Amino acid sequence: QYASLAYVVVGTTLGMMAANVPAVLLGERLARYIPLSRMRFVAAALFAVFGVMVLAGVSFGLGF
Repeated sequence: QYASLAYVVVGTTLGMMAANVPAVLLGERLARYIPLSRMRFVAAALFAVFGVMVLAGVSFGLGF
C-alpha cells in the first residue's frame, strides 16, 4: 500500500524511539529513588485497573 517500505520502517523506528527514550530516561531516574519491585507492582496494578476498565466498557473519552 505504501510506496517505499524503507520509509515506513525508518518512520516507525524513529517514532518508537521518540516515544521510548523519554520513558527509559524517566524510569532510570525514578529507579534511583524508588525500588524496582515497587515500580513493577505499581505498573502491574495500573495495567490491571485499566484492563478491567476496558473490559467493563468505561469510556476514556477517546472516541473508541
